[in-house]
Amino acid sequence: MKDFTLNAYRLYLQAIKSSYPNFFRFDDYLKADPKPETFCLIRHDVDRKPKSALKMALLENSLSVRSTYYFRTKPHTFRAEIIREIYEKGHEIGYHYESLSDSKGDMRRALKDFKGNLAKLRAIAPVRTIAMHGRPFSPFDNRDMWRDSADHKRIMEELGILGEVYLDIDYSDIAYINDTGRNWSSMQSNIRDHVESNVLRDFASGSQLLQYIGSQRDPKIVLQIHPERWTDSVRGYYVQWATEWGINRLKDLFGKS
Repeated sequence: MKDFTLNAYRLYLQAIKSSYPNFFRFDDYLKADPKPETFCLIRHDVDRKPKSALKMALLENSLSVRSTYYFRTKPHTFRAEIIREIYEKGHEIGYHYESLSDSKGDMRRALKDFKGNLAKLRAIAPVRTIAMHGRPFSPFDNRDMWRDSADHKRIMEELGILGEVYLDIDYSDIAYINDTGRNWSSMQSNIRDHVESNVLRDFASGSQLLQYIGSQRDPKIVLQIHPERWTDSVRGYYVQWATEWGINRLKDLFGKS
C-alpha cells in the first residue's frame, strides 16, 4: 500500500469505522461524562497547505466521519473560506496556537497574541479546543503558556475554551498515533508532538497500521494527521517526501528535546 495518499487515508477511515463505533470530535469528547470505553478521535494539525485539509475533510464527510482541524493563523494557512467550509461539513475547528514562540517567551505578549488570533478564528467558526503547534526549531514549548500559569483553568474558562488537548486529556490508556516526520513511529523525528501514554504503538509501515486498526487491539485511539503530508499527486507526493527528509535531518542535527 502506498502510504500518505488520500487513497490510503480512505482505507484507514474505512477500517476505523468497522472497528470503532464511536467517532468523536475533541470538543464532544471533552464534554462527555462519563468518557466512552471505546473510541477513535482524529485530529488534523493544519500547519501548511489548507487545501489539503479541505480534501481530507470532504473525504471524511463522504464517509460520515467527523474530526477536528487545528488551524494556525499564519497567512499561508489562514484561509477563511476553507475554514468555513470544513466547519460546515460538520468538523470541529480548533486553534493551533504558537503564541509563546512568536512572542519569544514573553508570557504577557503571548496571551495578547493568543486572544487576538482566537478572535480571528471565532469570526469564522466556533472554537472550543486548542492544541499547541510544536515549532520544532523554537526553544519555546507553547504549552508552557498554560503549564507555567497558576491561572490556567480560570483563563480557559474566561475564554470559553474546553481544554488544551495536550494538557487536559488523560492519555495514559489511549494509543496516540501520529504521522509526525512522515512515519508512524511515535518518537522518530518527533520533538514535541507526543503525549504521556502507557500504550505505545509504533508501525514500520502503513500496512501494519491498517492491520492494527482493523483488529481493534486497543479500545481507545487518537490519530494525529498533518494534511500537508497526504496527496494523490505523484509530483506532490515526492516533493513532500523530499521536504520531510530534509526537515528530519535538521531535527537530527539540532537534537530532540
